Amino acid sequence: MSPELSRRSFLGGLVVGSALLSGCLGGTPGNSCTSSYSLEATALSDPELVDTVIQDFHEHAETVSRLVATAASEGEATYSTYDHFPLESGDYVEHDGAYYRVERERIETRERIAREVEIEYDRNESPPTGATVFDFDELPKADREAFLAAYPSKEFENGDGPRGFATGYAYVYPDGADSRLTDAGTVWVRYDGRSFEVTVGETRTVEEETNRYTLEQVGEDRAAFAAFVHEELVVPLDDLSDGERAVFERAIDGEVDECEPLSDDFAALKDRIDEISENSATGHGAPLVEYEGTTYEVDLVNTVV
Repeated sequence: MSPELSRRSFLGGLVVGSALLSGCLGGTPGNSCTSSYSLEATALSDPELVDTVIQDFHEHAETVSRLVATAASEGEATYSTYDHFPLESGDYVEHDGAYYRVERERIETRERIAREVEIEYDRNESPPTGATVFDFDELPKADREAFLAAYPSKEFENGDGPRGFATGYAYVYPDGADSRLTDAGTVWVRYDGRSFEVTVGETRTVEEETNRYTLEQVGEDRAAFAAFVHEELVVPLDDLSDGERAVFERAIDGEVDECEPLSDDFAALKDRIDEISENSATGHGAPLVEYEGTTYEVDLVNTVV
């Protein structure tokens, strides 16, 4: 596995916004709303529907492209990792103009010894006098990969990045790999114009899995795949009561918010959408429904303050 394609981190010292922290009327002085639901329905054209169903693999794109190409040409592809898998059963992918559903099957597991890689960053701190400092490009390959495995690159994509954070990642050094970090204690690494405090320390056991990927073609071209999605993944939203219909049509026009206890009409529609989501054939993303001849992506979010 190339850690450059699979990163996870725990970020500290950041103030972030998310769907779980917004949209509720609670949390303000004098307001008693501690749990609310928001509902929004977004109309999708067929091209938008296809793009919604096809997974966006971001940093895994190179690995996914290789696995899909191999599985398409050879019937299967294998991948080993002790971290997250780049593809899951139920993912939909495109290759050479055709569309496929992914299946993943575990075929082997084994234990590996990983090193705990910790990175700390403070925008206002620089390496102290006498500290050991490495330029990233001068590190051996395994050290560079270990650093990138823990490095939260997305947090630096806009502006100056966060003021500070701490990340941790368990990285398996290849057998016999050269390293300047594993026995160096706490050092500093200069990367992308910034200085980071880095420790490659204790070892722990991790489980590495090897999985087999296969593909099932579900559309020979984009139009055929759109037809498949309508048939298999889009659920008719019919037999609504007048009240449920009114709530959904408000959600089409814009986000609808209600504090608990929900109104009877909102609660009934929420239950319908929850059931659709639980039985979704994709297993990923927001449910897709058809209402009066138009396809919608439905976002239902519970916010607790």
